[in-house]
Amino acid sequence: MAEFPDLGAHCAFEQCGLLDFLPARCNACNKEFCQTHVAYDQHECESAHLKDIRVPVCPLCSKPVPTGRNENADLKVSEHIDRDCQADPAKKIAYKNRCSVKGCRKKELIPITCPDCRQNFCITHRHTTDHKCPGPPPPQCFSRLAAEARRTQSQKGAKPDTSSDEALARALQLAMNDQEGSRANLSPEELDRRLAMQLQQEENQRRNLVGSVGAAGGSNRNRRSRDNQCCVS
Repeated sequence: MAEFPDLGAHCAFEQCGLLDFLPARCNACNKEFCQTHVAYDQHECESAHLKDIRVPVCPLCSKPVPTGRNENADLKVSEHIDRDCQADPAKKIAYKNRCSVKGCRKKELIPITCPDCRQNFCITHRHTTDHKCPGPPPPQCFSRLAAEARRTQSQKGAKPDTSSDEALARALQLAMNDQEGSRANLSPEELDRRLAMQLQQEENQRRNLVGSVGAAGGSNRNRRSRDNQCCVS
């Protein structure tokens, strides 16, 4: 019986060693194996990561994790879970409250507003000394206050017979509605002066309204008198 000792090859897997006449060569480790152990997993190929390129998937968010040829897939998945994984809804919260200090890029989840300058800051610069607080904005001028008073009166439909007590009440209400920072920077004398000017303006407006109503009434009476004279003649 003829023998062919050079035909075929023994399986390179240590636990097998079977003589296979049609062996298959592994393209990763370049060894020959039988048909049973030719797969990477079957012969525990140490060079499988060079050829068997697979993209691992995160078990939490089910997204692929980019992995290089010589990188450990398990380590990359672990890093992805710690840094970039969006499976936790708490990680999707956006921190939009950016610090107003020049050069600071910190953002906070909850706005931290300075009570003086009314700007938003981070926890590090929340104190006035830390962000060099410029203080409250300049107080409103009296012309703007008077314009707001006139606009308020026109919206409410002020009557010409408004008493001085009601005018005083409105002036006090306007003074109380002023900004807190403005009141803190004004002296009592300045507040009294502004209140007196507001009262004077109220009185002038009342007189103008009364005068306009009286003039309109007098013209109507003169017109009716002329009409009566024409009828008698």
